[in-house]
Amino acid sequence: MMKRMLIAVLFTISFAGSASEYTGTIKQVVCHAETVSSVCQVMLNGTPFSESCAKENSWKYTFNGATPEGKNILSILLAAQMSGKTVGIRGLDKCTLAAGSEDLRHVYIETPK
Repeated sequence: MMKRMLIAVLFTISFAGSASEYTGTIKQVVCHAETVSSVCQVMLNGTPFSESCAKENSWKYTFNGATPEGKNILSILLAAQMSGKTVGIRGLDKCTLAAGSEDLRHVYIETPK
């Protein structure tokens, strides 16, 4: 039992430090025509914590805008950008959708209490 807990704790610690995290506002969101790509990318008004594969790129996060999940992410990003609200973003620590831009794991809008 103790061995399983230790493995779970180590896995959680290693996962927590690998993907980037961002809290701030959105500068730009771009999506492409169907004939070009289904990829959408996000530019930030700040720098993510613990950047991985997107360190040298202005477009920090990428997601597939053609999927139901991607459409949800796009609507959250656009709502936050248009309202000037702060978002929380986490990446996946891999750049498979676009070279030099981290795949987006999730995004949420933060509101003051």
